[in-house]
Amino acid sequence: MIIFEIDNNYVKALWGKRILKDLQINGAVCRPLKSGSQEELVKVVSSIIDARTFKKYKPLVLCIPRNQAILRNLQFPAKDDRELDSIVNLHLTQEVPYSREEIVHNYAVLEKTSVGFSNVLLSIMHRRALIKHFSVFEKLNLYPENVLLSTFGLLRFFRSAKPAKDGEAQLKACVDIGAEFTDFFIFKGDHILSSKNIAVGGSQLKEEDKLHKFTGELRQAMVVFQARRQENLSGIYISGIKDCGRQLEKSINSIFQVPVEVIDPVRVVSSLKQIRNINDILSRVSISACLGIAADPLSDRFNFALPEAKLRKNVRAMTKNLFMTGGITIYLIVLLLLGFMGKLYGQQAYLDRLMSEIRRIEHVNRAPMRLLQKIKALRGFMKYRDSFLYYYYELAKIAPENITIERLGFSRNKEFSMIGEGADMGEIFKFVRGLSNAKIFGKVELRYSRKTAKRGKDFNEFNIMCHIK
Repeated sequence: MIIFEIDNNYVKALWGKRILKDLQINGAVCRPLKSGSQEELVKVVSSIIDARTFKKYKPLVLCIPRNQAILRNLQFPAKDDRELDSIVNLHLTQEVPYSREEIVHNYAVLEKTSVGFSNVLLSIMHRRALIKHFSVFEKLNLYPENVLLSTFGLLRFFRSAKPAKDGEAQLKACVDIGAEFTDFFIFKGDHILSSKNIAVGGSQLKEEDKLHKFTGELRQAMVVFQARRQENLSGIYISGIKDCGRQLEKSINSIFQVPVEVIDPVRVVSSLKQIRNINDILSRVSISACLGIAADPLSDRFNFALPEAKLRKNVRAMTKNLFMTGGITIYLIVLLLLGFMGKLYGQQAYLDRLMSEIRRIEHVNRAPMRLLQKIKALRGFMKYRDSFLYYYYELAKIAPENITIERLGFSRNKEFSMIGEGADMGEIFKFVRGLSNAKIFGKVELRYSRKTAKRGKDFNEFNIMCHIK
């Protein structure tokens, strides 16, 4: 994952991977801002991350500083989720001096009471500030997968540093000291019950009047919280700019009279020791929120969604997919055309090879071919079908053994007559059918048949006329 947090004075970023339950941070940077203009932000962000780093460590997640968002503890007479969502949407404009179209919000349900009320923690951010963050990355063709409030990251960080025992749900407070402001919030289990942004940074705590203002606001935040909930703190955690926590430990302990513990990020995430300039970063800014978000980068708690940015991202993704699909389609069409042309070329080459072989055979067999042509020419002049011998030969193949043909006649009118005798009329009729079925004759007629006697034997004399086709 890659986590970015951009405030008025610094751009903070860290990247790494989560291996099972271990958070492996591979790099962290902190770059100061001079003017905070859009051009400067684009330049600074582009110097931190490139396409190679993005592909290796994505998703990209934005961490929104606490002083750029508004948190409100509210109670509504609703227990149904849909009804509660409608009430929250109607109540939004009463909490901020902006119209509904100018803000982006999210909320978390803290608890639902037995009398039908729901306690929620509402987070609100101005749309313009969120657009500013998104536009920086969109100019670099980078699109954040999630946008989370830094307070959520701090909760995750402290829960990782001090995991609660099974069944333990004690009230704790956290003080995270940043370069511009301090985030003070109270939590119980996994729920943030109250949060306050104190406009005093780490460098200002060295001033006596600023320190006095800081401790006064801590007291006030605790008084406001206890007015709603009659519960006492069991402990306070301090994180943020290095060495500031040690200075505040005694002051905070004297105010709340509870155990105070300073949380060192390097001890919580051991892989930070490998980062060369980590001590310099921790002496200027707090990266606790970024570390907490790195543990759960795609959470939907206290996240902000910008619909138009998501729409632009989806349109770009669809356009990219369309171009890829079109490119693949064109590539396949070209392959098919090349295959078809190759097949045609192969067929033509095969045909040319056959013609060449035919010409070679013709050249080798030129003398036999000439002789064959002469034979064909001679057969054309012979007209053997007009010859009597041809029909006599065919008749000899058809005539049965017990049929005697005594006289044959062949006329120019293409008539072929036979006079003969047979011992049985059945054999004569069979002979007539055989002549009719022969392909050389057309119509076959039995002109007459009569009984005769020769040498003391009876015979059937016949006359058959065959019409030649």
